[in-house]
Amino acid sequence: MALARSLAAAVAAVILCASLAAQSQVIHPAKAEKTTETRTLPLASGSTLKVKNVNGFIRVEAWDREEVQFTGEFKPSSKDEQVKVVVEAGNGNLEIRGEYPKNTGWGSYQGPQCQMTLKVPRRITPTLETVNGEVSVSGTQGKAVLSTVNGGIRAANLQEHLKAETVNGSINLDQVKGSLNLQTVNGAIKGSGLDGQGRGIKAETVNGSIHLQVGGMKGRLKASTVNGGISFNAKGAEQVEVKKHRVTAVFPGSEQGIDIETVNGAITLD
Repeated sequence: MALARSLAAAVAAVILCASLAAQSQVIHPAKAEKTTETRTLPLASGSTLKVKNVNGFIRVEAWDREEVQFTGEFKPSSKDEQVKVVVEAGNGNLEIRGEYPKNTGWGSYQGPQCQMTLKVPRRITPTLETVNGEVSVSGTQGKAVLSTVNGGIRAANLQEHLKAETVNGSINLDQVKGSLNLQTVNGAIKGSGLDGQGRGIKAETVNGSIHLQVGGMKGRLKASTVNGGISFNAKGAEQVEVKKHRVTAVFPGSEQGIDIETVNGAITLD
């Protein structure tokens, strides 16, 4: 009896180890040359997707399949090193991250790159993060968080809350429904077909203009700039106060905040 229990436990351990191994994989080109690797992984609708990169863009597009297709375009470093992409899945989560070699040398070292393109289930919650490269997402229906440092951000046809942050780059949106939190430092912010759906719109930059087209403007507007003008359609607005570099107004129908701020640039609200 004890032997049977021991054998059962050993078999269960083997099955568990096999299951865990199936949930994790590494994509690491063997040769020091430009190459493209593609993998397809199951991912149920309603899951969370996290993608982290350093040198290279992240581009995500929704499709009507419960799986992720990852395509990585690899370029080796000047020391023939390649990016190692680690994929980990489990409990409704999928994480894809680029792991980069640590360079301690001097001189004209050029690090490796991996450009990441993904097709993903439409109903997921994506968090996309890189350092040197653009981040873009199109067609997803869950809350999205996008961030980069040196690169722009693009988002289109989204149905939920969007948080987008960059330092050196612009933010461009098209047909995004839901609350917005947009921040950059050196770059413009532009959006068309926007609707905060009563949950708030916030857009901030330092060096750049802001131009937003918001359907059915409703809420409490605060817009300010230091070096630039402010243009908006005041039709239907109440409690309008216009100063040289600041505008406040109330558009009946919602209590959401619409906060727009820049330092060096104009503000236009259509």
